[in-house]
Amino acid sequence: MIHIHCDKCERELAFDDSQAGEKVECPHCGDVNRLPAAPKPAAKANGNRSAVQDRATAQGLPPDSGPEVRVTVIRPSLIRSKPIVSALLALGPVAISITLLFVVSADRRPMWLMVWPPIAGWVVLGVWAIFVRLSACLIISNKRTVLRHGMLSRSTSEVLHDHVRNIEIDQSLTNRLCRVGTIGISSSGQDGIEVQIGRMPNPRRLREIIDLYRPL
Repeated sequence: MIHIHCDKCERELAFDDSQAGEKVECPHCGDVNRLPAAPKPAAKANGNRSAVQDRATAQGLPPDSGPEVRVTVIRPSLIRSKPIVSALLALGPVAISITLLFVVSADRRPMWLMVWPPIAGWVVLGVWAIFVRLSACLIISNKRTVLRHGMLSRSTSEVLHDHVRNIEIDQSLTNRLCRVGTIGISSSGQDGIEVQIGRMPNPRRLREIIDLYRPL
């Protein structure tokens, strides 16, 4: 058995020898720890870990070794993912005011009728945009990638970087021009895509960050 102390809660943990060199989750606090490598392949494992650490730190990111550290948090970008629709929605309240200007006669046209529709429309759109933006996020640490959905109720799914099998990026022509797209991550332990989220800004950069923490 392999005995270690959790980097975060410092409780003693025990794992089977077959898990040597792998990243494991602490059952008490959820922190991800790396088990020491087996004696024989120690040089090779240490070399791979050092190479991963060098690749990450060379980009100014936290190293792969040590306690779990959050690297970045990314939220969906509504304007960049739908620029034309966003422009139309922004101009919609103004269009309503202009329509009222021609429909309502001048002698019956109160001033507030021209001012409040755009303000009310923009407030509603702003609240909706904030709600959509805050309802989902992608959290990348030096150990794993976590997808969170929901504000009141919440669901999460995650993939350890050591287990990432494939990272897919889906972009239309407009998405490529606006540098936004859908990113999907699948692991070697599951069939299909486990983590998928759309409207992500700079999805290729996100893939590069995750690749820096994947085993060589």
